[in-house]
Amino acid sequence: MDALTAGVSLILVQLCVAVIMTGVYFATPTEKTTRYWALSGNTMAFGVLLAVLNRSGELPILLICGTTLVIVGLTFQWQGIQSFYKQQPPKWVWHISLIYFVLHMVLLLSFGSAVPRLSILFSSTTLILFGLSLRAIWKGQGRFAGSFVQSLARGAIILLFASQIFKVVISFLQLLGYMSESRSSIEIFVAYQVPLIGTVLFSTGLLLLYFERTIEENHHLATHDELSKLLNRRAIVEIGQREMELSKRLQRQLTLAFIDIDHFKRLNDEFGHDAGDTVIYDISRIFEQSCRNIDVVGRYGGEEFLIVLPGANHVDGCQIGERLLAAVHTYRFRDTYPVTISIGLATFNPDDDEDSSWEQLLHRADDAMYQAKQDGRDRCHA
Repeated sequence: MDALTAGVSLILVQLCVAVIMTGVYFATPTEKTTRYWALSGNTMAFGVLLAVLNRSGELPILLICGTTLVIVGLTFQWQGIQSFYKQQPPKWVWHISLIYFVLHMVLLLSFGSAVPRLSILFSSTTLILFGLSLRAIWKGQGRFAGSFVQSLARGAIILLFASQIFKVVISFLQLLGYMSESRSSIEIFVAYQVPLIGTVLFSTGLLLLYFERTIEENHHLATHDELSKLLNRRAIVEIGQREMELSKRLQRQLTLAFIDIDHFKRLNDEFGHDAGDTVIYDISRIFEQSCRNIDVVGRYGGEEFLIVLPGANHVDGCQIGERLLAAVHTYRFRDTYPVTISIGLATFNPDDDEDSSWEQLLHRADDAMYQAKQDGRDRCHA
C-alpha cells in the first residue's frame, strides 16, 4: 500500500471514530468523560486530515497545525480516561501541547522541513501521552483488572506505543544517515496501518470500558439500597433463598437475623427525617464492620435489616447478635443520643428442618424480633 492510500485510510478511520465518540457524547451529554473523548476524536480527525494533506511538505503551517491538533486530541483522550477513573488531572496538562508547538516551530525555523527531526519530536510527544494514558488505565482499573475490555484497551495502547518507538528509532537512523528518508513499505505500514489498527482497537476499548462501567452501575442500582448502600429487599431475599437451598444441599446450618432499630419513629419526630437517614446509614456501616466476611447484610425496609449468616448454628448466631448489640451500644447520634436495636434469630438445621422454606425461616426470625421488642428491646432473641 502506498503512503497516500494508507493516509486516506487513516483519515477515514479517525473520522469514523470522531462520529462515534460524538454520538456517545450526545447520548450522555452530562458525562465529562464522553465530552473529552468526543473532543479527542474530532480534534485528532481534523489534525490527521491536515497532516496528510501536507504529505508533500509544501505548506509547513498545515503540518504544524495538524500534528499539534493530534497532540491536543491525545491530551483530551488522556483527560477523558482520567475523568473515567475519577483521577485528578495535573495542572501542567496543556503544557505538553504548547511545548510541542514551540519546539516544532523552532525546528522548522532552524532546519526547515527536516522530516527525521520533526518525526522524532512528534513520536516522542505521542509516546509521553500514550504512556500517561496507559498509566491512568493501569492505575484505575480496580476490580476489572483482568477483564477482556481492560486487556483490549491496554493491548491497543501498547501497540500504539510500540509503533511510535519504532518511528523514533527509524527517524534517528535517518538523521544519522544510516537509512534513506524515502519510505519503505514497512515504514508506511508502521506509520499508517499500525496507528489505524491501534486507533480502532483503543477507541473500541474505551467505549467498552464505558459500557462495562454503566452496566455495573445499573446492576448496583438495581440490587442496592440508595440510602444505606446495603443490598435492597429484593436482593437480600434472593441471596437468602439461594443460601437456604445451598444449606439444604450441603447439609449445613443457616441462621437469619431480623433486626429493627428501636424507637426509630421517636428519633424521626424529635430530630427530623434527615436524622433518621443518618442513623440508618451509620448503623448499616456498623453491621458491615461487625459481621463476618461471608455474612450478607441487607436493608429489608424502613428501619428493618436482614443478615444472612451462612454456616452459622444457634450459638454462632447468638454470638454475632451480641456482637452487633455491643457495637451499636458504642454509637451515639450526634455524639449524645443513644441508639439501640432488637434482633430476632432463626436457625435452619437440616437434620430437623429439612422441609422448611425460606419464608418460614424469615417468619420465625420476624417473630423472634418482635419477642425481643416485647421483652424490653435492646436485646437478641432466638
